[in-house]
Amino acid sequence: MKQFETEMSLKKGKSVLSIKPSLIFRFCVCVLALIIGPSAWAQALPPGVTPQMAQQLQSMSPAQQKDLAEQYGITLPGSTPLSGSTSDSLGDVGEQLEQMGMTEEQYIEAELQDIGEDGAVTQVLERYGVSLFNREVSTFAPTDDALVPDEYRLGVGDQLVVQLFGKENATYTLSVGRDGNISFPKLGAITVSGLTFEDARRLIDTRIEQQLIGVEAVVTLGRLRAIGVFMAGEVRVPGAYSVSALTTVTQALFQAGGVTDIGTLRDVQVRRAGEVVTRFDVYDLMMRGDPSGDIRLQSGDVVFVPTVSSVVEIRGEVRRAMAYELVGGETVADLVDMAGGFTKEAFGELAVLVRTSLEGGLPTAESVNLLEPRVSSLSLRDGDILQVPSTGDTLANGVSINGAVYRPGVFGWREGLRVSDLVGNAERDLLPIADFIYSLIVRVKNDLLDIEVLQFSLIDSLLSPGSDGDPLLNVDDQVLIFSAPDLEDVAPDAYSRQTLLAPVLQKLRLQAREGEPTLAANIVGAVKTPGQYPILKNYDVNDLIQAAGGLLESADLTNAELRRLESDQTGALDVRYQRLSFDADGRIVGDMPLQSRDIVTVRQIPDWNREDAIELRGEVVFPGNYVISPGESISDVIERAGGLTRFAFPEGAIFTRQVVARRESERAQAFAADIRQTYASRLLTEETTSTGLNEILLITEQLETFEGQGRLLIDLPAALSGLGEADYEVEDGDVLIIPRASDTVAVVGEVRQPGTHVFQAGLTVSDYISLSAGTTKRADDGAIYVVRANGSVTQLESSWWRFTDNGVQALRPGDSIVIPVDSQHKESLAQWREVTQIIYQGMVSVAALANL
Repeated sequence: MKQFETEMSLKKGKSVLSIKPSLIFRFCVCVLALIIGPSAWAQALPPGVTPQMAQQLQSMSPAQQKDLAEQYGITLPGSTPLSGSTSDSLGDVGEQLEQMGMTEEQYIEAELQDIGEDGAVTQVLERYGVSLFNREVSTFAPTDDALVPDEYRLGVGDQLVVQLFGKENATYTLSVGRDGNISFPKLGAITVSGLTFEDARRLIDTRIEQQLIGVEAVVTLGRLRAIGVFMAGEVRVPGAYSVSALTTVTQALFQAGGVTDIGTLRDVQVRRAGEVVTRFDVYDLMMRGDPSGDIRLQSGDVVFVPTVSSVVEIRGEVRRAMAYELVGGETVADLVDMAGGFTKEAFGELAVLVRTSLEGGLPTAESVNLLEPRVSSLSLRDGDILQVPSTGDTLANGVSINGAVYRPGVFGWREGLRVSDLVGNAERDLLPIADFIYSLIVRVKNDLLDIEVLQFSLIDSLLSPGSDGDPLLNVDDQVLIFSAPDLEDVAPDAYSRQTLLAPVLQKLRLQAREGEPTLAANIVGAVKTPGQYPILKNYDVNDLIQAAGGLLESADLTNAELRRLESDQTGALDVRYQRLSFDADGRIVGDMPLQSRDIVTVRQIPDWNREDAIELRGEVVFPGNYVISPGESISDVIERAGGLTRFAFPEGAIFTRQVVARRESERAQAFAADIRQTYASRLLTEETTSTGLNEILLITEQLETFEGQGRLLIDLPAALSGLGEADYEVEDGDVLIIPRASDTVAVVGEVRQPGTHVFQAGLTVSDYISLSAGTTKRADDGAIYVVRANGSVTQLESSWWRFTDNGVQALRPGDSIVIPVDSQHKESLAQWREVTQIIYQGMVSVAALANL
């Protein structure tokens, strides 16, 4: 008993799948012994379960028994009759009479999953036919309502339904008793047990015809009897079952959950009275539709599933790649046939047969040609694996064309095939974006599948088919048609040089070996499609420029160079630069063959086609966008725009610059970051702060989203008058706004009546503040300033008692007077309270000193 308790405690917290089946079985038996009673099981306890163990379990409380059962996933037995009880009923059709070991769900889970010590779950390889009996996905239903054949033999428990009509109308439901008879009213006992249904029907018809004159009968079968069969061997849930008398072998396997992963499907045996009456091969039913071995079971039959003897696998390009069971004598051809045959992509000539060594060594792999009769008749053995590879995308006799064509893909090759046979009509075969100057043929040149590149022009191929400009094609050639360089901005990326050349350049790099460098060079600068391109034998700089789509108009024909890496005598790399010159036709002068890793640089003419522009708005004769040249000033652009109108107000000109706007936004973002950092530092040092977190977040969010205006203060009248210091040089993106003339002066801020006043010559700042009813109590009189129409700010001179406006006596139209709020302002009552408190404390101090 201590051993039992120890095993239980060690397994606590684990799943049922991690407990030994023997332990579960012993626990089930003990619980049954507790419920049914020790006396009934005293002679039936299995080995290892002692009466003392059962007695200790019996001494537990019901709650302890329930907890122990739930801990190990055990359902305590209920009122279902078990084998060995006093009930003599077989139960309902399809009912399991006795289950051995785990439940069906536990058994299936344990079979389908392999739990290792590290807790990892791996799926067991599926064998063909095993999933047929999976009750979770099967459509099996009891056959109680199935059509009963005439050769069905009646037995004890069957019911006959006899309907009389004529002189007498009645319906009788008659059951076959234990004596083999049915008790027919007015006719007495009729022996039908052992008779076929057809013979029994004739017998009843004859008796009714002889003994009940003028009465006819219709005899049908009612409820069929239940028979007891036993499912043994490698079935998922072995045990005794109560099934319909019409149940066949396969239906019984459905009831038992099918076979386990080590159970055979090729030799299911039905044993009757100690003899094997049939051997059923499930593959005959599944593959050939032959149900001859699927016989009906009789009461007392044992369906026995032996262990599988031989399993092989077939993988790859077959229609049903799975594991298959062998019964002996099957060949490779039989295995392929069981797998449904080859797929259309199968390459049977290079199949691989992996088989274990008979001497117990490592498995061996053998290449086999499945098309040879000798290989097809090769016998298989347990553990063999047949791998059928795919042919892939390679065709034995084809060429391909890709890129800017209407029909890309693979085409059949023939002797004498040329490019013009694939692209013979530009309108019919080529997309409108196709490049007619530069195309490539990628050709396999040896058995190592190394490639070489041939360059040609579609113009020569289309205009002179069959000529030297129309290249002959070899088997496996790939023709690449690129999109025109001038149209690559609107063409799909799939047709660009970079996309189509990427795998070609990759292959050239991979096949570069010792003494054979990568055959590619680079071109950068003022060409239409700069990048890396394959180079051919005797390939020069002009060919590389043509591959890049040609020169741009901005190319500087006096400034180009070739960069080349060369090795010196010690093997060190030396970089050399060579200047290149162009002729009047834009071709490199002299023969300049290219080498691997060369870089050709074609520079652009300085300031070529600059599109820097400034925008003029407002009171200019011709407002709009003006393309500017380097060194052009504000006055120059205004002059080009026809000058100012008579309504212009140059003193109020607004000038903005994109660079300044970006800097203002960046400073605002930096200020927001500084605020967050300062606030966080104060929190860490537990300093008091009057600003809450929400306010900080609101302020920083506004700063981070702030968009700078980029305004620069300019003196436009001075610039137009020829003062060089005020006439700034304009840049791309500048905006100059000339407003209409203004004859007003605005007063804003802490005044009693903010507003705009008509400009009057001779009035001072104080006069305009007086016109606005004076300042408020919160005004900061010492910080009043004037904002000029051009955005400049002038601060008023101030003294200890009052401000003076001597520096801004000459106010001008468009100026704004700003009276800011005093941040230190306090209410009068609060201020006098503080003054009184200071005086009182001073008097107390004086009195204290006098008493010393």
